[in-house]
Amino acid sequence: MRHFYILTTFFGLLILCSFSNSETHTLQLISKTDIGQLKHRKAEVDTLFNNNRNKIIVFVKLADKNDLVQIENEKWPDSIETTYNLFKGNNGKLIVAREMPYSESGDWDITFSHYFDKDGKTFAFERQTIFFNSICTDDVAYETKTEYYDTDLKIIGKEYKLIDQKGNSLQKDSCIFDYDRGYKVIANIDKYLRDKKIKNGK
Repeated sequence: MRHFYILTTFFGLLILCSFSNSETHTLQLISKTDIGQLKHRKAEVDTLFNNNRNKIIVFVKLADKNDLVQIENEKWPDSIETTYNLFKGNNGKLIVAREMPYSESGDWDITFSHYFDKDGKTFAFERQTIFFNSICTDDVAYETKTEYYDTDLKIIGKEYKLIDQKGNSLQKDSCIFDYDRGYKVIANIDKYLRDKKIKNGK
């Protein structure tokens, strides 16, 4: 299951780099200043996450157990259904939670990320996907969907990116998304931990 950890690191760095090199399609529903602040806050959290991986708290959902198991010293059990990476800021509060379902086929890897503000409310959500067999490229495709929210969890901005391994934009209508699956955005930390049945996550 280490590939989840490695691919998440690689994908996170690739997306951060590619945002500066290729076109980002953004739907802004409020002022650019407000969106800019949320994007800056999210970028700071991503940087902290990528630079402090030794501080990430890892839980896994096993196929034969209801309660999650915390991973320590890279000792990964078998039959993992989902991996959760929790990361706390300098104030000790959870600032990002990443959920990675297991792909039996190995054709895709998905990361669902919730970003929390100082009051524990979700201010951004991102779905990052690495997938093969897309038809629109001979190699790997990378899809990123990002949403930004106000304090009532109303969408105030969106971003979408679909690129190949070299950072070139791909046409969505030309791709096949065999991995596509539903997801929901959760309003705050307490609801997230309760919904995912994560104990001792705060």
